[in-house]
Amino acid sequence: MCTQELRRNMNIPEDCRHSGRFKKDCCEVLWNGTIIEHDNCVATGGCDLIAYDDKRFFIIEIKSGKISSSDATKIVEQIKMCESYYSNYIAHRKKSRIFLYCGGRWRLDSYARIKLDRAKIRMYRCQGCIDLNIL
Repeated sequence: MCTQELRRNMNIPEDCRHSGRFKKDCCEVLWNGTIIEHDNCVATGGCDLIAYDDKRFFIIEIKSGKISSSDATKIVEQIKMCESYYSNYIAHRKKSRIFLYCGGRWRLDSYARIKLDRAKIRMYRCQGCIDLNIL
């Protein structure tokens, strides 16, 4: 299924679609494909963004501040909720679960890091901007 056909089948409102870049909180996400603002646009709850093209599918959660073990549990749940929501569209694409941390110094408690690692969620620090094309 090509990207344009995928967009039609997903029934995503036009104002939730973004191409090339999208700024959420303190992090601007760059991507050569389509970026969809999920939380509070497509649905209430779940991940913040998805980004996809014909080969890759990113499920993204963005947070700032100190991340506790209970915050990590919520992050895992939000990403899994989006994964379930878009499961028919991920198909053959390489799926990546991403947690973007906004801020200078990492403020993840050790149990939070373990929970994210066990859920196979890749963690990146976003200092203003992150380019998904290089991940």
